[in-house]
Amino acid sequence: MNRSVFFLVLLFPLATLAQVPDYAAAERFNAPNLQKQIGSVQIVPFFLKKSNKFWFIANRPSARANTPYRAVTVQKNDVLNNEEELVETVYGEGKNVPSVNSFDLTKDNYFLVDPDHKTKIELFDKVSITNQLQVLTKGEASKTSVSYRPTFSEDEQTVEVGYNGVVYDYNYSNKKLVKREPKAAQKPRVYLQGNLSPDNQWLLYAKNHNLFLKKSADTVAQALSTDGAEHYSFSINDKDEFSKVNSTTDAVWTPDSKAFYVLRKDTRKVQTLTVINSISSAVRPYLNTYSYELPGDKYVTQFEFFIGNAATASLKKVNIDRWPDQEVEVLRNQNSNDEVFLLRKKRTRDEMELCAVNVKTGALRIVIHEVSKPFINTDLFNVSILNQGKDIIWWSDRSGWGQYYHYNRKGDLLNALTQGNWTAGKIACIDTAKRMLYFYGYGKEKARNPNYAFLYKVGFNGGKQQLLTPEDATHAVFMSPNKNYFVDYYSRIDLEPLTIVRNTEGKYVQEVFKPDFSKLYAYGWKHPEMFTVKAKDGITDLYGLMWKPFNFDPNKKYPIISQVYPGPFTETVWNEFTVTDRYNNTSLAQVGFIVVVMGHRGSSPYRNAQYYKFGHGNLRDYALEDDKFGLEQLAARYSFIDSNKVGIFGHSGGGMMSTAAICTFPDFYKVAVSSSGNHDNNIYNRTWGETYQGFDKPVALNQSLAKNLKGHLLLVTGESDQNVNPANTYRMVDALIKANKDFDLLVLPGQSHTYEEPYKTYFQRRLRKYFAKYFIEQDSSHNKK
Repeated sequence: MNRSVFFLVLLFPLATLAQVPDYAAAERFNAPNLQKQIGSVQIVPFFLKKSNKFWFIANRPSARANTPYRAVTVQKNDVLNNEEELVETVYGEGKNVPSVNSFDLTKDNYFLVDPDHKTKIELFDKVSITNQLQVLTKGEASKTSVSYRPTFSEDEQTVEVGYNGVVYDYNYSNKKLVKREPKAAQKPRVYLQGNLSPDNQWLLYAKNHNLFLKKSADTVAQALSTDGAEHYSFSINDKDEFSKVNSTTDAVWTPDSKAFYVLRKDTRKVQTLTVINSISSAVRPYLNTYSYELPGDKYVTQFEFFIGNAATASLKKVNIDRWPDQEVEVLRNQNSNDEVFLLRKKRTRDEMELCAVNVKTGALRIVIHEVSKPFINTDLFNVSILNQGKDIIWWSDRSGWGQYYHYNRKGDLLNALTQGNWTAGKIACIDTAKRMLYFYGYGKEKARNPNYAFLYKVGFNGGKQQLLTPEDATHAVFMSPNKNYFVDYYSRIDLEPLTIVRNTEGKYVQEVFKPDFSKLYAYGWKHPEMFTVKAKDGITDLYGLMWKPFNFDPNKKYPIISQVYPGPFTETVWNEFTVTDRYNNTSLAQVGFIVVVMGHRGSSPYRNAQYYKFGHGNLRDYALEDDKFGLEQLAARYSFIDSNKVGIFGHSGGGMMSTAAICTFPDFYKVAVSSSGNHDNNIYNRTWGETYQGFDKPVALNQSLAKNLKGHLLLVTGESDQNVNPANTYRMVDALIKANKDFDLLVLPGQSHTYEEPYKTYFQRRLRKYFAKYFIEQDSSHNKK
């Protein structure tokens, strides 16, 4: 036998064993295609005013992809007995006819829930309504022209159905449809542009940037200011383009209609940035210049506060000065005739005060003074002014953990509402009548993911908190207006969502909605897997998710790609059941990768202050070691991970992080895709930079790392991004050119920080191919040689 022939025979099997990128599977499990396999996952309840009932919209999964579909028109005289007949009209008879439960009969399906009687019904029986319309219109009605409106009558017994300009009242209990008789012509309602006083006697409005007051019945108004100007306006529209008409103002009336107050911002000296749109409809490219504050700017927004008196038509400026360049916020829904509460924050964002201003005299007093180093957790901070200021609920992480505290009007601390080594999160509801606080808590339930949200309640006097949502999952709730019930939506990555009703003692009342995922599973989808690794300190637990190819073979070796976002105000590690994740990780994994995402110290605000504030002063680097160390642990734990083929990608802060990672650890990360990254935090948002970087530490820039690049880097930016200006990417490009480094660049014309179609799909396809080129195709080509 010829030796060369024998050599080729040996090589052939080796070539066939080389991995090939599965682009077909990636397209099949692309987010838009997965979306077609599911209906509604989470519902939003809309409560009625006079009862505990609520309605919601839920869509069923669309028709099966492998079921033949033919168009159908329901004829005018078709009287259909049930939904099955409509299904058969579309599909015909046979084995492939889907059940009604898996067929999207109409775009929207409305349901009405009555927790008092533990019932749930379809709000509109569309077959019955179609049949009745045939009778009422003498056979002229067409189902496709019927509109269903969940607008309830005064007694909440009927809802509206519209057809051909005629309104019908539909009684959802007895399913009777009645044509609404035209009402007698009413006097046209006079619409007053501006802020009407509670007694309807006075109107405040802005015009030409100034504030005006008039009696609502008069035509003549009194000018309360004369110095208004663009970017120094009393209008909610800072530019006030519509100067010939009245515009709404931020001014707020006191309940007795005697006084009002308003906050005005002065941004006249704030500097600008510019972006271009090359594909606008205009012949010339469109240039957009906008105000944008950068860290350390000399000129930033200034705040002024005014009180006014209706009877004297006066406006008085209040001295609210405390710190240079402070930020001021007026608290809403205070319901007091005497004082108005506002927050003022130091520019360093580590100190703030709750102040009360007398609306008659303008006298200001400090109620609560808070210091939180190195910065205040504004993601969870909350202050609620209750009972006209007699009760103040205040959030603070002064103990090292975020908790709620109860103060009186004078600012005296009455008691801690919550306490312990766990985080009290955002407030779901406050029942002032029963003096009860409903809030989300994190990390209180032992041996559970500390990022899962659970609902608790506690009285204003503090004491033991009562857990209302015990399931080991993350919960999101909607409280009924009368606080008798709440709707609880809960799920986990590996636990399908369920929506139920509970009473405010946490007792189960009834099931509301359970999605149908049978079509999704039949399509071949699988949920990602959860994992836990240690942070670089070897102590802190980090929680993550892993996506595998659906044809996963544990005996093979797969490249691993880390999808990253460093925070610091969130983690992109989903806790709830998720089908179409924002970053399309499911699709990427199908190409032939292990895709992971994990938290990093310095990200989630739901952990303790030490975890959340870990990255202060080091915005570029703080998450890098945790990500690398986490990937190393996964590679040591799972033999199917190829630790020599590590990739990383991210958007925005993740774009910054992925570039920093491949340039900081060039022998570990081999391929990176960085989209819309804030590579130069000197030219990114002032609030971000001054809060999380601080004033006393130099900003570390990605440009300084360009010389270290060894692997393959794709930089992406939207041409018209007003959030992370494209200059961030271009400065990184400049540094790479000067370092004589090879890289790839993709600019998406006309795109902002969020990419729209078709650019979004194009970018994601490029991202998949970029990793495949260097991790699979290049390796496959080498094996073939």
